[in-house]
Amino acid sequence: MEEIESLILTLVNKSGLPYRDIKSRIELKIEALGYLINDDVAVRLVAKDLGISLNQDKMERPVLKVEDLVPGLNNVNLKLTVERVGPIREFTKKDGTIGKLVKAEAFDETGNISLCFWDGNAEHSKNIIDGSNLYITSAYTKAGLDGRVEVHCGNKASIQIVEGGQPNGEPHKAKKGIIITTFDPINYIKKDGTIGRAVSFIFQNDNEQTRVIVWEPSDEILFELQDGIEVEIKGVARKGYRGEEEIHINDLSMIKLGDPSPTEGKKDFKKLSMIQPEMFDFNVEGVIETDVQVLSTANGKNYAKILLRDGETVLPIVFWNDKAIQIKRIAKPGATLIVEGCSTKLDRYGLEVHVNKWSRIRIKENQP
Repeated sequence: MEEIESLILTLVNKSGLPYRDIKSRIELKIEALGYLINDDVAVRLVAKDLGISLNQDKMERPVLKVEDLVPGLNNVNLKLTVERVGPIREFTKKDGTIGKLVKAEAFDETGNISLCFWDGNAEHSKNIIDGSNLYITSAYTKAGLDGRVEVHCGNKASIQIVEGGQPNGEPHKAKKGIIITTFDPINYIKKDGTIGRAVSFIFQNDNEQTRVIVWEPSDEILFELQDGIEVEIKGVARKGYRGEEEIHINDLSMIKLGDPSPTEGKKDFKKLSMIQPEMFDFNVEGVIETDVQVLSTANGKNYAKILLRDGETVLPIVFWNDKAIQIKRIAKPGATLIVEGCSTKLDRYGLEVHVNKWSRIRIKENQP
């Protein structure tokens, strides 16, 4: 099975086709031949159709891109740049021994991905810092608790720190524009156990809107950052987890904040009746219908859910982790809630509006 998976990944790498497309072609080939061939033969027939050689003696291990990853892959090889890496956490395994885990966020030019380093590789990660370039081999993928794909580096995986490499992503030329939406800053745990912070905003240049993430912003920048001000930015452009471009700023000299823009328009809010699945980075305003209760998932994540009314339409709004604690502190039934930077999710319970880590939430002032 591992050999078949390696052949499939080679086809993905050499053809440029998505993993799901290659798998579909293999299944169709087996079906077309009356289920009389096995997976190995089907893979080679698909390779022949595509004009690709799978000579085992000459075959190199394929390197995938983040956009190619789906849950359930084995022997995965990747070249990534580390965005941030967390501390080592210890836990007790079922056999009573102590296990170790380090979580990190990384990226290539096609997107971002979460990494999990286990045991020996967790120890090896002591040499990994923010900005390290990694060559990972023999990893595997699985779905995380939030449904997103993760890369796991177990005992079979090898992690090589590539010295002297350049970060994935392209240097972004300086642009001037207007900040149209600022989000609440977030905290995260650095590798050394200290608390770091980041802040995000939506930047508009001509008719183009781009998310900008500033790592370790100064108190001065946090104080001055607000909707409607002019800004000049220069950073590293790369793909976000949904495939859209993001600009990341690690050097505070790459951002210059100016004066409020005289052309600032009224902020756009979506009517709840107009909200649909697969919407991102929109704003809502409505009246809170229910009390706020903070609950926990099986893995210890905090969440809170309220009902928000906008005219005749009522939708559930879900807050996670720090946002759940914040909404519990500031909200009460009857208050008008403003949330900037929402997304939607459709599951077995129906359509929900989700508040993510970058969202900005506040209660409308001057209420009776």
